[in-house]
Amino acid sequence: MYLKNKIKLFGGILLFALCLFILPSCSGNKTEKKEDVVEISDSLIKSMTVGIAHTTQVRNELKLTGKIIADQNKQIQVYPFVGGVVKSVSVELGDYVEKDQVLAVIRSADVADFEKQFVEAKSDYESAKKSKQVAEDMYASKLMSERDYLQAKQDFNKAEANLTKTQELQKIYSVSNSSDYVVKAPIAGFIIEKNINKDMQIRADNSQAMFTVSQLTDVWVLANVYETDIDKVKEKDTVFVTTIAYPDKIYKATIDKVYNVLDPQTRVMKIRVKLDNPDYLLKPEMYANVVVNYAEHESMITIASSAVVFDNSNNYVLVYGGGKNFTVKKIDLYKTIGAKAYIRSGLLEGDRIVTFNQLLIYNALTNN
Repeated sequence: MYLKNKIKLFGGILLFALCLFILPSCSGNKTEKKEDVVEISDSLIKSMTVGIAHTTQVRNELKLTGKIIADQNKQIQVYPFVGGVVKSVSVELGDYVEKDQVLAVIRSADVADFEKQFVEAKSDYESAKKSKQVAEDMYASKLMSERDYLQAKQDFNKAEANLTKTQELQKIYSVSNSSDYVVKAPIAGFIIEKNINKDMQIRADNSQAMFTVSQLTDVWVLANVYETDIDKVKEKDTVFVTTIAYPDKIYKATIDKVYNVLDPQTRVMKIRVKLDNPDYLLKPEMYANVVVNYAEHESMITIASSAVVFDNSNNYVLVYGGGKNFTVKKIDLYKTIGAKAYIRSGLLEGDRIVTFNQLLIYNALTNN
């Protein structure tokens, strides 16, 4: 019995010692397990692009509304020179016309009177011309006094001046016959205003234009600026213009003029943007959206907006250290304007930032 107990005791001690030997070994294997190493492929590194973080003046955007109007330096309003009845109208609103193309014909007693004056002036001129020739011959033959000769020359000069005057009037009023006043286009362009119809009675003192002809190869955009935003706009600032008709077409231009007065009714100031319009897509009275890109009064670290990765309600970028060395940095993003992102904190001047394929690299670094 005593021997049996001794054997059991020895076996227990041996088992305990074996366990002490095995357990540290098991524990050691567990603690020596290493994290998987993230391998960024060479092809991914070659395909990425890198930009340099640098400090620039912060630019912001101001959104304005406005409308398109014709370039007022390239349009002419046509007013009636005489009164009368409209005999015919040859064009409609929106038509394109060439310079000197007939727009309308007005039958006018005033024009008939101009024709009468022209006939009389021409007759007086012919008569004075003959009298002057006779006087020259007689004066040369000493059959006329110098005084009479000078009087004949003076009469001729007056008749010539009067004829020239009536001829110029006929050109101005485009007289085609004894009573018709022909209205012609002063320039080539589009009829953007028409206030005349056949058989309408026209007065010479009418303050309303019959036609407005405008060249629309370039147009103006007038945008409204409220008082609170006046200090944010100045001439030469870059703007981007879109319209309802062509929402996907963006016109880049600059502020051409700032009108330094406020409308007393609407309390807004106007700015003007000049746009090239070679295909005539932009038409007067179209509504326009104008985004002004203006400078703020502070500077910040600036990077490409494409470099920013948004994850778990935070913004991150990848700083590239060369080779396969990447660092994920959390940033304090001030704002993104177009292709630029302004950073309050988190980056240093000169940091090399991954701007393309950064999301693939970021996922590889953070998902392991």
